Amino acid sequence: MMFTCRRFIATVVVLMSPVQMVLADGWDPDTMTSNLGSIKNTRHNLTQSFLGDNAGIMNIARSNYGEVCVYCHTPHGSSTVTDAPLWNRTVNTGSYQLYDDPTTLNLPIDQPGLNSITCLSCHDGTMAIDSVINMPGSGGYNPAQMTTVNEAFLDTWGGAGIGNHWNLDTSTGSGSCGFCHNPAEDFGAPDYTVFTIGTDLTNDHPVGISYPDTFGPGVDFNEPNLVFTPSGGGISVSVFDLNGDGRPDKNEPRMYNYGGGAKVECASCHDPHGVPSAGPGSKFNPSFLRVNNGVVNDGTPGTSGIASNVGSALCLTCHNK
Repeated sequence: MMFTCRRFIATVVVLMSPVQMVLADGWDPDTMTSNLGSIKNTRHNLTQSFLGDNAGIMNIARSNYGEVCVYCHTPHGSSTVTDAPLWNRTVNTGSYQLYDDPTTLNLPIDQPGLNSITCLSCHDGTMAIDSVINMPGSGGYNPAQMTTVNEAFLDTWGGAGIGNHWNLDTSTGSGSCGFCHNPAEDFGAPDYTVFTIGTDLTNDHPVGISYPDTFGPGVDFNEPNLVFTPSGGGISVSVFDLNGDGRPDKNEPRMYNYGGGAKVECASCHDPHGVPSAGPGSKFNPSFLRVNNGVVNDGTPGTSGIASNVGSALCLTCHNK
């Protein structure tokens, strides 16, 4: 089966022009995703394919639900094990490997919180990218999917192709996105290894770490200028309110307070829906960053239209260096 599948994919790749096999990200000069307007035009739209007439090949790796939002959200039957809004994905209830030295800031590093777990539910590579709780339409709901991937349940979707449900990890074996999206392979597929974070977080920006609560001369961190709590209660956020409108906007880094102080999470720096680099209608910041960290518009297809901030603009929002 593995040989047959590889031969089929290789045949498709040979038939494609090089421009069809490129990384859908603002970092790549040959991006095919416009990164304009909405999440529909980003690589977080899991219904799309850049394979032209051979788009069906991606159905060997995931169910094509035909709906952009359903891979993460559902209006009914959402997860009850997480407070993420209308969450529709399986979440990893296991633990992650953290920094061995949690006293860099003399503050504890905890396990990733809510606003990281949602991102890691795909990017830690432990669960199928199409592992949803509630499929579109009626009759496709399985509450056990909240914490456990049931591939037999996922197979009930009519668009599942040959019924494979692959993980976003670096393995090159069948069952992994790395089967094709890995530089070790010869398919010419874009390299997704940079997006496969895994469960070892020791080489990534700390998440679940407390943000300092003391500021002033000699302190290496800037103080957020807004603490925002939704009306009616909920998770409060400490926001760098860059435009002074008194609310957290997409392009404003923030920390999340679940009750034990402000924490840095994945969503502190990233918005999965895309953030316009220069206001509505402009091209999104690369890598779903809230603030462009300095990628310049050098005229190449992947960077054209991106409004660039100065180098390390995102880092220096929080870090006083």
